Amino acid sequence: MKFKLEQVLTFHQKQEERLSKELADIKLKLENQRAHLQSLNDERINLLNSIRDHQEKSEGLWDVIACFHYLSVLDKKIEKAKEGINILKIQYEVKQKQLIETAKERKILEKLKERWWRQEQKVLLKKEQVLLDEFAINGYVRREG
Repeated sequence: MKFKLEQVLTFHQKQEERLSKELADIKLKLENQRAHLQSLNDERINLLNSIRDHQEKSEGLWDVIACFHYLSVLDKKIEKAKEGINILKIQYEVKQKQLIETAKERKILEKLKERWWRQEQKVLLKKEQVLLDEFAINGYVRREG
């Protein structure tokens, strides 16, 4: 006899695998986005140092203006990167909750399957014992009869 919820269990196992992969993808994107943000912040620090050097040396007013313009662009990129990180964090949390829920459901189904299997084993052992008893009785009747 087959476990009646086998297809449901298989579905949850596949869903759990899929969610695990999606979670890993989001985690990788999040790490990449954080690295990108760090490089933007490093670039911003270097740019500020460059502006400070230009101001101290009183060199090229246009260079300083261009640097300030680029600093503004860089700040916008940093904000956009931070927003991207926040979105990815939310996606990660949602997927993680889905994965946890699916894993719980799978574990429940596996426990049900295990109980069903033990019950099936008991039934089969009882049937086997009945058959053995019948053989023993029939053998006894033939010898005595």
